[in-house]
Amino acid sequence: MFQTYKYKLKPTCRQYNALDRVLEQQRLLYNAALQERIQSYRYGQALAAKRGATRPDPKLDDWKQITKLDQFKSLTQIRADDPSGIGEVPTALSRHTIERADLAFQGFFRRLKLRSGKAGFPRFKPMSRWSSFGFQEFSGIRLKESALLFRGMPGKLEVHLHRPIPEDAEIKAATLTKAVDGWWVCFRLKLADTEPREDDQRPVVGIDVGTHHFAALSTGSVLENPRIGRRAARRQRVLSRALSRCRRGSKRRQKARERLARHQAKTANQRRTWLHQTSARLAREHQLIVVEDLTVRNMTRSAAGTVEEPGTMVRQKTGLNREILDVAMSTFVNMLVYKAERAGGRVVKVDPRYTSQDCSMCGYREKKSLSDRVHRCGECGYVDDRDVNAARNILVKGLREAGGVVIPVGLKSTVVHWPEKAQMEISN
Repeated sequence: MFQTYKYKLKPTCRQYNALDRVLEQQRLLYNAALQERIQSYRYGQALAAKRGATRPDPKLDDWKQITKLDQFKSLTQIRADDPSGIGEVPTALSRHTIERADLAFQGFFRRLKLRSGKAGFPRFKPMSRWSSFGFQEFSGIRLKESALLFRGMPGKLEVHLHRPIPEDAEIKAATLTKAVDGWWVCFRLKLADTEPREDDQRPVVGIDVGTHHFAALSTGSVLENPRIGRRAARRQRVLSRALSRCRRGSKRRQKARERLARHQAKTANQRRTWLHQTSARLAREHQLIVVEDLTVRNMTRSAAGTVEEPGTMVRQKTGLNREILDVAMSTFVNMLVYKAERAGGRVVKVDPRYTSQDCSMCGYREKKSLSDRVHRCGECGYVDDRDVNAARNILVKGLREAGGVVIPVGLKSTVVHWPEKAQMEISN
């Protein structure tokens, strides 16, 4: 399996200037690679226009589409012509930049094929939108003890290894990023696959992620929502208004922008820390975790509608979207997946339909609004927290998909039969 480890860099003043210089060189290389592809395609269009077509055809026109392999070959000449610029850094670094340009075009053609909204043609990168460079392969760069060494960087670039890299890990790639609080490096590691535990006695759990509670567990416990974005909203409004009052292009505006960026980075770090700690604890304590397969993009669509058909309750839906994004459901589930795999466990995603409407005791289905926070079954009289009831339905779905047979034996417990294992009792 692959995993990314992120560390803070501690460059000297000379190294800081060298990092900025390499960053700018790679930005110019990206824009040059983008321009070359655009010019090549326009030349093909001109050839196609002579025969009355709109798109060039390599078979009919004297034209060949430029690929990243062609641009890789051109790097040899570019490095020879610019020995004090691009030529002073390792080749793998420049290849990573060209790879980014190629990925931008791949994404454009994929969106164009799907015809999903605006395709988003790749744009030239200004300095404000270019903050990283890297090594496509871990070649031309070394990690010696706690320092990075590569050509073009004076001296040893110190790395704050706040946690050790696993001994069995192999570094496959590295990316250096400039943030508001300094430079960071991300190592892409290849780790040995973790085998599932034999005779794992850890319990299984179903999790319902929401906005009222951050998560409700099938055991009956709930994790309260920290509402990190809401707590940081007032300070962000103050800083945003201060930025809007500054004259464009002034040093005062630059300082106000940096203060706002630091606040936003702090909020994101707080949210990421909470998600890491919570997902790590759940993955460590359970052998099987069942969650809903949610599409957050669809859940956070605007309710404004169109001029002909305006939406209803737009302000309420806007506030709900803000709360959903503050919870970061997709990030939380992604963290659960790889942390559970490292801990010898497993995550199962199930269809989220009717998990809040069905009764976890008798299966009776009854519609509820978002304001109904208590589940009251009109068939068997079962009363429970709405989210806890949904978490138990999620667990039942997940166990069936994982190959277990659920046998209800009462309100407080459920026996699960695994075909390849003995029966075990799962406390609810």
